[in-house]
Amino acid sequence: MGGLMRVKPWTGASAALRACAALAVGVMFASAAAGQELIASADGKLKIPAHWFKVAVPEPRPVAIALHGCNGALDAKGRLNSIWQRYAGYFNAERIHFVVLDSFSPRGEKSICATPNKNRSIHEADRRGDVFAAIAWLSVQPGVDPARILVLGWSHGAQTVLSVNDASDNAVQAQKIRPKAVAAFYPGCLNLTRNSGYAIAVPMLVLIGELDDWTSARHCATLRDAVVARQAKGDQKVPFDLVVYPDSYHGFDSLTPVRMMQNIGNTQSGTATVGENSVARKAAHAKLFEFVAQQFAEPLVLTHEDRLKSAPSPLPSN
Repeated sequence: MGGLMRVKPWTGASAALRACAALAVGVMFASAAAGQELIASADGKLKIPAHWFKVAVPEPRPVAIALHGCNGALDAKGRLNSIWQRYAGYFNAERIHFVVLDSFSPRGEKSICATPNKNRSIHEADRRGDVFAAIAWLSVQPGVDPARILVLGWSHGAQTVLSVNDASDNAVQAQKIRPKAVAAFYPGCLNLTRNSGYAIAVPMLVLIGELDDWTSARHCATLRDAVVARQAKGDQKVPFDLVVYPDSYHGFDSLTPVRMMQNIGNTQSGTATVGENSVARKAAHAKLFEFVAQQFAEPLVLTHEDRLKSAPSPLPSN
C-alpha cells in the first residue's frame, strides 16, 4: 500500500490562530444550504438533479462530486439524506464546493439494494455518464476550478467511481475534462478483477472494512495488486491507495449502529452487516482529507478534529 504525504494544516500557526480560523469557517458555512440544478444526462434524455453546496469565496475553488449508494440520495420522505449535509459541511469547511448527484429519481427508482445485478435497470455505466455530464456542466460554472475535481462515492456509487477512473475504457478516454482524483468507500471490486486490462487514469483512494460481507475487501486488494503489477510493466505510475479498516463492516463511516440488513440482492445469504465503527470513521475522515490536500496541492484549513465539529448536525432521516 502506497503511503501518503501528511499535509499539516497551517504549519507554524498558533493554536489560537487555528481556533479563530475554525470559528470563522464555521460561521461562513453554518447557513449553507443545497441549491438544486438539473443537468442534462449524457444522452440528453433525462435531467439529473444535482444538489450542490457552494462556498462563498471570490476565487475559483475545487469541487467534490458525491455519488450515493444503492439506497439512493433521498430519505423516505423524499428529502436529501442527512449524510450529504454532513459531508457537505466537511468539504465546505475546506472551501471546496460539494455536489450530490441523484441518479435514481429521474430513472424512477428509489433504491436498487434488493435487486440482483441481472435485474437492475440502472448500472454503473449509466451513472458514469451522469458524472461526465456533471463535470462538463461544472467546468463552466463561475467559482469552480475545473482542474481540481474530486469524484467520490459510496458502495454502488463507489463502483461507479471505479468505472469513471477506468483508463482502459473508450468512454473515459474520450472525456476532455477528467477528475483530478477519485475516492471510493467500500466498492464492489469483484467484476473488475475479471477485467485483465483495467487501469486507473488518475490517483485513486479506496477505503473499505476488513469485515465487509457485502463488498469484499479481498477483491479490492486483488484489483489493486493487478493494477500495480500492470503499471510495473509500463512507464505510467498512477497511485492506487487501498486502506482496509479492522473490525469494520459496510457503512463504517455512518452514524448508525451495526445491524443486519435483509433483502440484499447481491449477497449469497441475502443479508449484509452494515453500521458504524467510530474509530475507522475518524481515521477514514483524516485519510480522505489528507488525500484531497495532496491531490489539490493545497494545505488543509482545519485540523481533522475541527473539521468534524464544523459539519451540521444530522437531520432526522425518517
